[in-house]
Amino acid sequence: MPQPKILFFHGLDSSKESTKFYAIDSDHKFCLSVDYRALSFHSVYQFYQDLIETLKPDLIIGHSLGGYWALKMSFWSKTPAIVANPSLAPSFRDDYPAISEHDLEHDILQLAYLELDDEILDMHAVQAQLEPYMQVAAVAGGHHRLARPENINVLIKQMQLLQQA
Repeated sequence: MPQPKILFFHGLDSSKESTKFYAIDSDHKFCLSVDYRALSFHSVYQFYQDLIETLKPDLIIGHSLGGYWALKMSFWSKTPAIVANPSLAPSFRDDYPAISEHDLEHDILQLAYLELDDEILDMHAVQAQLEPYMQVAAVAGGHHRLARPENINVLIKQMQLLQQA
């Protein structure tokens, strides 16, 4: 099975040096660092639109605020996505709208990986919000930065199988 071209969106105050990015077992992965705090929602949206149009990824993966962007850009580009401990209602800026039913109610393949003992975000609430729309792999323990980021690779394989079915 050929490896998909993966575009990874890192979280707030993170970068392409993210342990989550390095844990992804693929030779075809890309991540560009974004200073979310310095850029408006619209600026980041436009940047990611341009990046997706250029790279044409097969899969978008995002962690935390990157998970928020993975959901937004998956919907916009009709690209499958995997999110890990996503932030569904960012509060660090006033111009970020929360992820809503509109962002989730579609037929684009999306999967979520949640470590439920996240000390920053309420992953039980995230699980409840996402489960009506996608398969959610929720595990006890862990933390916001992800104790087991390599588990994302299981979802990548699952995504490939679902796409072939």
